[in-house]
Amino acid sequence: MLKITELPIRIRNFQQKILRKLAGNIRYKLMFLLLSVMIFPLLILIIFSINVSQRNYEKEIISSNESRIVLAGKYVDEKLKESDKILFSSLLDEKLIPSISQTNDENTPLNFSTLNYIKDKLYSIYYRNENLDRFSIYSKEKSTVYSLTAEDFKVSKIVNLSETNWAKLGVNPHYIFESKDSKQSFSLTRSIIRFEDRKIVGGVSIDVNWNVVDNVIEMLESEKESSVYLLNNQGQIIYNPNHTKTPSVDFQKIIKQINNSKKDVYYLNDKSGYIFFQKAFNQKVIIVKVIPKTLIMNGVTKTLIYAIIIGVFSIILTIFLSIFISLRTTKPIIHLVDAMQKVEENNFDIRIETERSDEIGLLEKRFTSMVYQINELIEKEYKSEIATKEAQFKALQAQINPHFLYNTLQLVGGMAVAHNAERIYRVISALSDMFRYITGKQGDMVLIEDEIEHIKNYLYIQNQRFDGKIETDIYIEEGTERYEIPMLTIQPLVENAFNHGFEPKVGLWKLTVEVQQVFDDIEITIKDNGVGIPEEKLRTLISQINDISQPLNTKGSIGIKNVAARIGLYFGKEYGLDISSGVGHGTQIVITIPARMLLEV
Repeated sequence: MLKITELPIRIRNFQQKILRKLAGNIRYKLMFLLLSVMIFPLLILIIFSINVSQRNYEKEIISSNESRIVLAGKYVDEKLKESDKILFSSLLDEKLIPSISQTNDENTPLNFSTLNYIKDKLYSIYYRNENLDRFSIYSKEKSTVYSLTAEDFKVSKIVNLSETNWAKLGVNPHYIFESKDSKQSFSLTRSIIRFEDRKIVGGVSIDVNWNVVDNVIEMLESEKESSVYLLNNQGQIIYNPNHTKTPSVDFQKIIKQINNSKKDVYYLNDKSGYIFFQKAFNQKVIIVKVIPKTLIMNGVTKTLIYAIIIGVFSIILTIFLSIFISLRTTKPIIHLVDAMQKVEENNFDIRIETERSDEIGLLEKRFTSMVYQINELIEKEYKSEIATKEAQFKALQAQINPHFLYNTLQLVGGMAVAHNAERIYRVISALSDMFRYITGKQGDMVLIEDEIEHIKNYLYIQNQRFDGKIETDIYIEEGTERYEIPMLTIQPLVENAFNHGFEPKVGLWKLTVEVQQVFDDIEITIKDNGVGIPEEKLRTLISQINDISQPLNTKGSIGIKNVAARIGLYFGKEYGLDISSGVGHGTQIVITIPARMLLEV
């Protein structure tokens, strides 16, 4: 059975169990958890987005520039071939070879006519092609070069042929391509061969400004940070559209990779950046576009900025949400802990009103219900303990100094025997057995046969007292003698029959005591033919028996109410007394107890 002193311990254990769950402050743990759940995936998402954005941007740059570099190569190749066609067109003139093949003579009109012809030839071709910086015709036999520039027409004699490009015509009889970055132009030189003897009689050369390809270079420079260059097959820059930009790539190191690259590969990934290239004009010219890797990062910068803005906003929102959720979640728990502390201080009037339907609300409702049940249990335990103590006190009152009385009765009995007073001896002996029964038993439970024997002694004395006016009948069903019963359960009820039922009655008194087993219970019936109990008094008595909260108010005896309280205390509230009575018809009391064998006899 639960003791009152155990309640604070149990409440404290329950509280400590809750506090262990809240150890380390659940509010901060919850905030940290919410922030972690929100921030870590957000950071991963930002990193992933930047990575994907960088790769997509890189892929887009590579894809777009590959197509551009291929078109640029075709365009440059076409422009160079157009320049080469200018040379071919000049060679188709039938008068050109005779004009440059004539030797010097004294015929001045003829020389003048030849000079005018060559001059007109130069003018006609030069002004038809706006990108020409120079157009020259070389006469090998005369060692003379006729050239036209934007400044003037010029005829010059060659003193040292080896220092000019014309000397290379003997090595390469077709044409010569040459370009230098300092000139920002390229030259094409083609030999003039006389058909009759297949002899080189001279050559034709044009200097073309590289601005002929500026349109395609502008198309390639789609990014501000990018640079476009024209290289020869040795890796030398032959055209740099923007002289202010210094190349960030060592073309001498990567020219081998370019020359050895597969046909369908148009870019290289160098540590300095992405290098797109395309070969043109029989691989004599290489268009190269350099995009620094910083451009890729610059392209991702916007994504990074947006990600940071979104991340900061999300973190701020998460902090506010985590604080709100943690406060909303932990506030009722803290309130619940405070309520537990008040209960620990024996304040059982605490109540938690809640409208929540979640687990916390269920916990608050269960706590309120638990406090209510504990409060009821405490009241019940206190009242039960009080009833027990008062019943024991009344039982002790009925045992006033039993040892002294027992010894005295033994002395009087011995004196009665000495004087041959057998009747007195039997009364004193019965009374002595009664006191021996009361004082000799250890514990509250006795055998039914011992309790009945005690009743027989009591009835013998009463019969001697009222001189045979009482008719008694005691019946015990076989097999019920060894069941247990609280001591002094039947005798107080029999005593009440004499005190309240028989004394006012005139005539013969009848008393019946029956003990029988009904299923798993023992029923003990005490019936008298006394004056009975008035209806109003009977209702009050039954109400007092059923309500254990009412204080015991018997006067000098154990009484009906105390007997009922003791039975309920030992066996439970489903057992007790059943009283029926009527004025002039006597009273019947039925005691119901469980059929239990007494373990210690």
